[in-house]
Amino acid sequence: MKKNLFFILLFFSLKITAQDISYRDIINVLNYHIKLDLSDLSSGILRGETVLRITTNYNQTKYIALDLEGLDVDKVVLEQKAVAFTHENNILKIPLQKAINRTDTLELSVFYHGIPKKDKAWGGFFISSNYAFNYGIGMDALPPNYGRVWFPCIDNFTDRAFYEYSVKVKKGNMAACPGILQEVIQNEDGTETWHWKLHQSIPTYLSSVAVSDYGVFKDTVQGINRKIPVEIFINKQEFNAGKKSFVHVKDFLHAFENAFGAYVWDKIGYVSTPFKGGAMEHATNIAYSANCNGSLQCENTLAHELSHHWFGNLVTCRSEKDMWLNEGWASYCEAIFREYYYGKEDALKYNRQRHRQVLQFAHLYDGDYLPLYGISHENTYGFTIYKKGADVAMALRSVLGDSLFFSALKQYFIDNAFTDISVNEFRIYMEKQTGVDLSDFFNFWVYNPGFLHFSAEYFKVKKLGNAFSVSFKINQRLKKAPDYLKTPLEIFLVDKNRQMHKFTINLNRPTENIVLTTAYKPLLLMINPDGKIPDATTKEYKRIYKPDNYNFPDELISLKINQLTDSAFVAITHHWISPQFNTKQGTVYDFAERYWSINYIAGNDFSASANFGFDLSYALDKNLAKYGYERLSLLYRKNEQSNWEQVNAKLVKGRKSYFVLDSVKQGLYTLAAFK
Repeated sequence: MKKNLFFILLFFSLKITAQDISYRDIINVLNYHIKLDLSDLSSGILRGETVLRITTNYNQTKYIALDLEGLDVDKVVLEQKAVAFTHENNILKIPLQKAINRTDTLELSVFYHGIPKKDKAWGGFFISSNYAFNYGIGMDALPPNYGRVWFPCIDNFTDRAFYEYSVKVKKGNMAACPGILQEVIQNEDGTETWHWKLHQSIPTYLSSVAVSDYGVFKDTVQGINRKIPVEIFINKQEFNAGKKSFVHVKDFLHAFENAFGAYVWDKIGYVSTPFKGGAMEHATNIAYSANCNGSLQCENTLAHELSHHWFGNLVTCRSEKDMWLNEGWASYCEAIFREYYYGKEDALKYNRQRHRQVLQFAHLYDGDYLPLYGISHENTYGFTIYKKGADVAMALRSVLGDSLFFSALKQYFIDNAFTDISVNEFRIYMEKQTGVDLSDFFNFWVYNPGFLHFSAEYFKVKKLGNAFSVSFKINQRLKKAPDYLKTPLEIFLVDKNRQMHKFTINLNRPTENIVLTTAYKPLLLMINPDGKIPDATTKEYKRIYKPDNYNFPDELISLKINQLTDSAFVAITHHWISPQFNTKQGTVYDFAERYWSINYIAGNDFSASANFGFDLSYALDKNLAKYGYERLSLLYRKNEQSNWEQVNAKLVKGRKSYFVLDSVKQGLYTLAAFK
């Protein structure tokens, strides 16, 4: 592994001793054989023996130290001889009578028992009268790897090993583990031992076991290179219902192989657990909540976890600080699946909904606007890493284009398979594969917090003979970000036939004046309409053919089209940034920290009303809450060069409050309170 090689070289260059570095970096575990007795679940006790084959990264290593938390050690056997040990502060330390070198290997057996630990926040090992199972991450624990609560190990993201499992259960129960089932042994006491073997190396947090009265649904799926076994363990009471939740599991596989290359693991495996929230990407043995059984409500989660067999399981983040490479990318893979199976429009909707959640909630749930790299332990598994992390993966796809993006990732998984990597190494790799300098992109989107915001100050069209001159000014603003970004930006011009014409412009400064020549007369300008850059807006456009009610949920607005001939093209943007205003107006009003823009192409008889949603709670319009409802108003202006003016809108108070505007004009709208 890369990290171990680094320390070997460091040893020679600086001549340090093994005692100068972390015990986790000294020992390299090659194999684990975890032997568990879970035949009496009612006792709540885990009894185990783990056999480890180990080597060292340093010459003259004089001790072995392993992680083991919350369990009692009964005996340690080294090379078939019982040896002395200490077990303090969750570290099992075994002094060696004879120092070992890098060419040596040892076999070590640790016998232990106890009631295994559950994490305060999420994860751990759980035993009840009907189940035993683990979730390999402890979100409150430091480090968050949580193999150590059920077997002795080097518990970090970088020490990979091969695994075998021998799990003793009462007859009628099954033990689901990673890899391929080797045999089920019938024991003389009426119990059974389920023997599994995983043929790919994993770090400790991806190791797993689950025991219950399962039924197993078996199938195969044709992958790129081979037929892949599928095994889904579902508790018998929900077996038939549970199978319905996996009707698209083959499509998960096809979507991700198509995007990232061949699936290289022994099998595709899932196991049902009574855990009440989330799922865990244990290699070939994904643990998911039994609450998912019977519907497709958890489909995105199940797809997310399988995608970890590329992002995380195959190439693992180097440390907590690099967690974006695991969770942000797996979160974006939910949209990759939806695009593959349900189509681009569905994926666009899914991405837009996620992005709205980022803009509205990430800074609240995580306590601030955060970068994706180097955040605190408390936010390692936070909203920013998952949701904004997915946004930024999508943005990288936009910058590189599909051809470069997917070809580079396919090679990435070949070149880095079964290793760990840092965010910076990932950037360097992608630059090398694509030939694109990504320094500015990573500096803005990964290493710093905040968002860009784009708007058009004006939009003018002038006829030039048989052509048209189109001019507009793009302003780039910052929302909690330290500096501007040079970036390509998609814009669309829409003509009278509602046809959209795409252009890509390169923004090199905060303000850009753009002039284009077209053979058609553009009636409407849209900036980044598909949200490929995760800017501080949510936006949606619709082609409307009849009077009706139309909801724009991620823009917090709804339209009622009262009159319409032929059709209309409606584009609505919700700007998650304070509107600009002149100094004088700022002395009269306290403005909301967001605003809307409404544009449309329609006939002269077009008539629509709108409901503008708001919320004076912490999640949306908290800065206006001190004024109460009585001093709130809806304001309007035609464009960014105009002044805001109050419009006659009806205030409706309730669980969901909103302003009703009977007649909608094109332009900008915001909320404000009289000071």
